[in-house]
Amino acid sequence: MKKQEIEFKVLDIIERLEKGQPIEDDTVELKAEWPRDHFRAARRIAAHANAARGEPIMWLIGIDEKKGVVGADFEELSIWFAKVRSRFDQLLAPNLISLSVPYNGKTVVALVFETERSPFVIRIPDSTGIITHEVPWREANSTRSARRSDLIKLLYPTQKKPSLEIIDGKVELQRAIAGISQSGAYQWNLSMKVYVVTYSSDTLVIPFHRCEILFRPQGRPDEKKFENIRIAPPTSYSTRGLKEKSQSLTVNSTEHEVLIDKAGMTYLTAEYFTDEKPGSPLFGEIEVKGWLRAHHSAEPVNFEAIFELQRRESEDSDRMLGEWRFIRREGEAD
Repeated sequence: MKKQEIEFKVLDIIERLEKGQPIEDDTVELKAEWPRDHFRAARRIAAHANAARGEPIMWLIGIDEKKGVVGADFEELSIWFAKVRSRFDQLLAPNLISLSVPYNGKTVVALVFETERSPFVIRIPDSTGIITHEVPWREANSTRSARRSDLIKLLYPTQKKPSLEIIDGKVELQRAIAGISQSGAYQWNLSMKVYVVTYSSDTLVIPFHRCEILFRPQGRPDEKKFENIRIAPPTSYSTRGLKEKSQSLTVNSTEHEVLIDKAGMTYLTAEYFTDEKPGSPLFGEIEVKGWLRAHHSAEPVNFEAIFELQRRESEDSDRMLGEWRFIRREGEAD
């Protein structure tokens, strides 16, 4: 995980807390201060890392769920983690990436633990009995010893989540065509050129009804939900009868889903109708967030992107009101 990505995620969590929104992320844990009981901290980290099954986890020191940012001393990290690490069997703790994130004059310490080397085992302190070691496991917000079924999950190799790269894209705002649309006077259109890698020899199926895409114009507090999401391969038209022809050997689609074999270029489209009249001047940027859920997994492939308003070269079309072009994924530098 890049440090820019870490900082963006920390700031996003802080913003959600200040708005009273839930975090809804099993990979994140908030701590108002450095845990003083190093064994309990090691046990909780091990449990969290084991249950993550290879995905990175994040601890944020200096954030209280009720009070918000209270701040933490970054200098304490080296001493604290050395004591925590000593509680792990053979000193094999999750690899740590740390980052100090300033916020309103205070500091939040982000601890990102890489968990690929699980299982993580804890030494029981001052044990005089038979049990000297434990494989902890996280369940909801509690920590317990791992069961056989949990260990089976660790031993079974997890499939790497598919990834996507946004190549290009735009958001358009236009007046809806009278008589065709019964949903609203204005129409927002999203179109993106996206390259998908499945990391699997099996065909990836993404049903459209399991996809969700939201957008929020700059300065607006509420998010809007795109509808009629479609993902399709690049196409061309033959000169005979203007018949549409797929330009991909690895991507196929129907009205209800897209099928991707290993990797391929796709075109994602969606629309949103509303009677809400856009203000003037138009919004400078639009944030788009998406969650694409495959047939075999509840964990979505997600993206966040920023689109920037373009200067209109021509005023010929009264129907087209504005166009925003993709400039970067959220969390990336300009």
